[in-house]
Order: sequence, then C-alpha cells, then structure tokens
Amino acid sequence: VKQMHFMDPDLQKCGGGDDAKIHEEEETPSQVAEVEVKKDLENMHLGEHLHFNVLSFANRSPLVSFTMFLLKRLDLVAVLNLIEDRFVAFLTKVENGYDPENPYHNATHAADVTQRLFTILCTSGIYPLWINPVEMFAAILAAVIHDYGHPGRNNQFMIETQDPIANQHNDQHVLENHSLYMCLGLMSEHNFTRNMSKKDRNMLRTTVIAMVLSTDMAEHFKVISQFEKITNKDLRNISSFTPSRSRSLSIHQILHGESNAKTLRPDQRLLLLQMAIKVADLGHTTLREAEHVAWVQSLETEFFKQGDVERERNLTVSPLSDRTKERNGPANGKNQIGFFEVICSPLYMAWAKVFPECSSLVDQLNANLRYWRKDAENVLNEIVLNSA
Repeated sequence: VKQMHFMDPDLQKCGGGDDAKIHEEEETPSQVAEVEVKKDLENMHLGEHLHFNVLSFANRSPLVSFTMFLLKRLDLVAVLNLIEDRFVAFLTKVENGYDPENPYHNATHAADVTQRLFTILCTSGIYPLWINPVEMFAAILAAVIHDYGHPGRNNQFMIETQDPIANQHNDQHVLENHSLYMCLGLMSEHNFTRNMSKKDRNMLRTTVIAMVLSTDMAEHFKVISQFEKITNKDLRNISSFTPSRSRSLSIHQILHGESNAKTLRPDQRLLLLQMAIKVADLGHTTLREAEHVAWVQSLETEFFKQGDVERERNLTVSPLSDRTKERNGPANGKNQIGFFEVICSPLYMAWAKVFPECSSLVDQLNANLRYWRKDAENVLNEIVLNSA
C-alpha cells in the first residue's frame, strides 16, 4: 500500500500550499486507516460547507482527524513549525478527555465546532485577510478544547453544589476555566509549539484563553454588543474584501504582510474570533432540520440527566431539565422559539450583516425556526382538541 501526502490546489482558498507533493512509502495498518479517513474527509469536502454533518463521522475519532486534516489544508503545521507527533499526541489526549457518556458535550460536538469555525473563518475571508496564521491556529485550538472535561452539568449547577471545580475558579466561567486549566497544562506537557517564537506563543495562549471564555453564555450579549459596535464604527469596509480576493493569497504572501491583519488592532481581531467561535458553537441551529433536531434531542437528554441529579439531591430542578413535566425540555417547540429569537437570531443576523458569504446560516436558522413554530402550533392544537 502506498501513502500519498498532498494538498489539492482547489483547497488554496484559505491560503493553501504549493502543487501536490507525492511521497511513496510502505504503510502500517494504522497508516492505511489514516489514509482512508483522509480520503473520506476529502470526499465529504470537510472545511468547505457551512452545513457539514459531523454526526456521520461520530464514531471515527473526529476531533483528531478533523483537526489534522484542516490544519494541513492550510499548511499550518509547516508554516508554524509545529512538532506534529507531539501535537497529535496532545489531540488524542484531548479527544479522550471528552466524556463519551455526555449526550451533547462530547468530542463529536468539539469536532463539529472546530470544522464549522474553520469554514466560517475561510468562507468569510477573515483568514487570511484579517488574521494571521498564529491567530488561525489559536482559533482552531480554542474550538478543539472549548468543552474539554465537561461534566454534563452547567455552570450554575457547579456553583450551586459548590463543586470543587467551581471553588477552584471562584465561580467565574467555571467550566470554561476548567477546560482551559486542564488543556493549558496538556499544552505545556506536550510542548508542540516549542519551535515558535515567544511572541507567537504568547499570542497563541492569549487568543485561546479569550476565545474559550467567550463561549460562556453569560458573555453572549456582551460579545454581540461589542461586535456590532466595532462593525458600525471601525469595520465599515470589511465586506469589500471578498472571499475571492482572500483565496488568491498564498501563505508566502500572508507571511510577508500582504493580508490586512495589521489593519485591525489586536483587540478588534480578537473580537472577530470571539464572535466567530460563538457562531460556530451554536451552529447546530443552522444545520439541516433532521441533523439540528438530533442535536437538540441530545441536549435535552443531557439536561434531563442533570435534572435527575438535582431531584435526587433535593435541589431545585433547573429550567428545561425536568423530565417529569410534559414537553418541558429543549426539544419543545415553544422553548426553542424563545431560544432562537432571543439568543440565536441576533447572533447570526449580526454576523451575516458583516459577512454575507455566511448568509446561508441565517436562511437555515429561519427554516429551523419555522419547524419549531409548527411544532408549537401542533401541540397547541392537540391541547385544544383534548380539552374540547
């Protein structure tokens, strides 16, 4: 069996490498499997579609395979001189650190957010026009680790029960800080950025921390407000830089300052990334109906598991977490309507206004909202008929 290492020229739209390079070498069985996975990801056009269905890949270590595939599309392993075997070992530990018993906050969710964030940043032209390779790597890394070690309980539960994790982080961004604390330790242990400059390592660390903390829903409206403020004031011309222009830039051009990364202040670039990871994190709401509903059902199962624990401990059962109440959970049309209208629509509308290349996210979000409105209407009709 021969192994082929290559980068498709068609994938240069995010600053891909040179012409295809082919090396032949004998492979082990694990390498054969790796090549097969890569071929599948190529055939599935990973990193190209905003509505990619990660669930079809859920049982094949998606976090490791997706991350490496996406990094190599941009040639970032070589550009940043990462120590690849150390990084793969790090990714493997991270993937194994996601609890497979969590119906929602598991490694498949992390892989889903990672691939969607990558696609959003490329489709919108943010990379390579507005951020540099270190920031792009930081974004991918933040998505990979953002829910690491998630216990299947929310921040409020951890605080109310005075869980040791909450105590460790002084009740502040409890689970987000927990993921960062554990993964920053793993990064030091594996030291895959050893060859990067101190300046770049510091940028990487700062960006990852800020992005992961922004995934706390407590920060939701603050991030949207700040994003709308800078887009109204400072980034009025951002949409004039189209994806077709970004695809023409090579890694060589980016590294020699031919992008607009220096046009924005560091805090502005960071805010773009914080907003982008939020768009990616809630992205199941923009998937096709069947896939979206499957994610919501998984989330409901996880909520109900927390509610069961709260009931056992004689605690007040959290909202949407009481399985003893009919149609109480997230998979209830009435509850989803509120979530879409209050949380999701403002987020995606603000993003698509600045980056119209991502407008299909809003289109599918609205289609799913119509589904939940119909669901709520059917329940109401059923109640009326039963009471007649």
